[in-house]
Amino acid sequence: MVNRSGASRLPSTPRTPVAPTCVIVGHGVMGRMQRAKLAELGVRTVAVVDPGQAGTVLGSGVPVVGSLDEVPSPRSVALWSVCTPTAEHAAAFRQIARLAPRADVIVEKPVCLPQDVPEMCRTLDSHRGRVSVDELYLSSAVPEAVAEAVLSVPGATVTRVVVEMTKHRGLDTARGRFEDRALGALGYEGPHLLAVLDALGRLLGVSLAPASPAVCGFDGAWGADGSPPQDGAEVSYRAADGCEVVLRTSLVGRTRYRTQRSIPYGSRRRHRVLEVDATDREGRVWTVLGAFAPTGLRDRDGGTLAVLRDRLPLAPPQAVHDDPLGRHLRRILRYFAGAGPNPAPARHCTGHVALLHQWVSVARAAAADRAAERPAA
Repeated sequence: MVNRSGASRLPSTPRTPVAPTCVIVGHGVMGRMQRAKLAELGVRTVAVVDPGQAGTVLGSGVPVVGSLDEVPSPRSVALWSVCTPTAEHAAAFRQIARLAPRADVIVEKPVCLPQDVPEMCRTLDSHRGRVSVDELYLSSAVPEAVAEAVLSVPGATVTRVVVEMTKHRGLDTARGRFEDRALGALGYEGPHLLAVLDALGRLLGVSLAPASPAVCGFDGAWGADGSPPQDGAEVSYRAADGCEVVLRTSLVGRTRYRTQRSIPYGSRRRHRVLEVDATDREGRVWTVLGAFAPTGLRDRDGGTLAVLRDRLPLAPPQAVHDDPLGRHLRRILRYFAGAGPNPAPARHCTGHVALLHQWVSVARAAAADRAAERPAA
């Protein structure tokens, strides 16, 4: 699926490299991370929009304003990055398109809430700049290493793919970090899980999209308003070639993968794993394990790769240097400069949101059926 935002109006030849100025909209965890990484890539932040920090000046001299309308000379800013809570993405993008109709825009994942997809698509249709989503796992080196290892197996047939992303979000929640009431636990790591699948499928040359009805379950209690649980979720289905796909996430540190220990409250440790099981032409079973950076926000560059045959490791795990955010933002900047393809088209990412919403609906219906079957008290 192609992001049509501005595609028919912009020249096909490379432009002058993207102007080295940007505005960060939302200065929470991801806003701060993006600002730091963009600075490493030569992009200078000239303003931050964050009502909670309005009137302050950051240590680097960057002013913080309370609204998009307060950004000085908005049409002179070539790059805007939307890092607000998901519920504000569509409205923020609409305002940016009004203030700077030719600006390039990065939108943090998930691109928007399910109910905001129509509005997001309308703005994409009218906006004349380029738009890309900060879905960094589309640019991770770990799926690349896993795919290379799988493709080196003679006559490999992929039989199972498992992606798990687990952390303990309790401290973030206690500090006021937003909660996704539309997608629940799937609103945080769900887009990442689908991005890893997208990247792996593209590298292997296969489709890992659902070809059978998915089974989806959540950990925790459903809200009285029908909002999905926040603790965790698991989705499983079959792809077109019969491959089993399992997607798992926990936001309370309950790892379900092999013998990994749980992650305690307050820990910055992450458990992010891609496992591919395959058989070769002689019937031997291969397992390729790719682990994304296991620790928190300041140490995201160290992944590992392990290959097993008939459950026995062929060699010690290999280090995989991986800077997914830096790699992804670099690809986005190349796209904005007209020097490469869009690494994360916004319309494609709205498809991810729609799929996650579909799985939430499946789980909600199953939970309602179970509740109806319980005997009355």
